Amino acid sequence: MCAKADEIVFSCPLDKSKKTVSMCASGNVAGGTGRFYYSYGHEGSPELVYPASGESPDGAFTRTHLGFAGNTGGYAYGFSNQGFKYTIYSISGERSLQSGGVIVQRASDSKIVAKMSCQAGKIAETESDPIIDATLKWKSDSTIESNGLPTR
Repeated sequence: MCAKADEIVFSCPLDKSKKTVSMCASGNVAGGTGRFYYSYGHEGSPELVYPASGESPDGAFTRTHLGFAGNTGGYAYGFSNQGFKYTIYSISGERSLQSGGVIVQRASDSKIVAKMSCQAGKIAETESDPIIDATLKWKSDSTIESNGLPTR
């Protein structure tokens, strides 16, 4: 779902769906002249791109560290848009454990309206240190830090 010239931060085709969820980086994000964006939908025909091209994403995204027992951990990217909170997550650990997906909640009451998992073995993540370093500067989601990923 990222434009050809852009870099994938996180992307996966969704299980039981023909849609893809992606976090993308455009331009020189490490130098402060690029931008990050979220894209969701069918390849070549996104249903949602946030922020829209030309909108300033400053402070729009969060990045929260996830830690679990058994050397398992990951991260969650998040943002709010038009009354909904989006959480894109990736979890990995021992024995080749890798899972991820997107959770959509109503901002008003935190009720989950959609929880979609990535297809097994199809998660793509950046290994670019400058991109990872840029996301580490984002603020953390205190609710996820305190309670973990939303489950209901």
